[in-house]
Amino acid sequence: MDALDKMEIIFKIAELILTFLGLVLVIFGWIIPYRQSIKTQNKSKLNEIEFQKNMWKKELVDKQISLFYGPISELLREDHIIFHFVLDEMGRRHVFEDGQHKMSDLSQDDQKRWKHYVDCYKIPTQNKILEIIRENKHLIYKSEIPTSFDRYMKYALGWQFLDEQYRKGIPNYYDYYFTYNFPSDFTKYINETLVLLLTK
Repeated sequence: MDALDKMEIIFKIAELILTFLGLVLVIFGWIIPYRQSIKTQNKSKLNEIEFQKNMWKKELVDKQISLFYGPISELLREDHIIFHFVLDEMGRRHVFEDGQHKMSDLSQDDQKRWKHYVDCYKIPTQNKILEIIRENKHLIYKSEIPTSFDRYMKYALGWQFLDEQYRKGIPNYYDYYFTYNFPSDFTKYINETLVLLLTK
């Protein structure tokens, strides 16, 4: 084997090595961007899922505000204002003072005022709130029903039940007076939760 043949073999080996190195570089050049592309796609999917979760949370909060806590809060506020108009007209802090439990304990004018308030505002407002609760119970914050809800339901349904009996001539003790006091913790819960949702 002469020097020329040896040189030719060396060049062929070098050519094979360079071809092999080129092939390795091409493979790595393809694998690295591919892996980077997969990482980018996965990150993009995770971002999309997170964005969707945030959108669902925002939609839920919007519904909780617009269909549940907001309307109930407004109805309670309006009822509170009207109730205090009635108290101002009566010139007292309570409709029925200590020891008073019947309409006959009130003056004729105060009886008319109280009946008008109960018939036109109190019971219709309570019925609207009950309807909102029935239709949108799934929107209760964190799906945790507070005890104040049960107290409010008992209060509102008690008024409704006794008033319906009274109007149909069924004997009961109701004379535009119900022994349960309004559960003020219900109003507190509604308003505090509304403020919390509005800050989200």
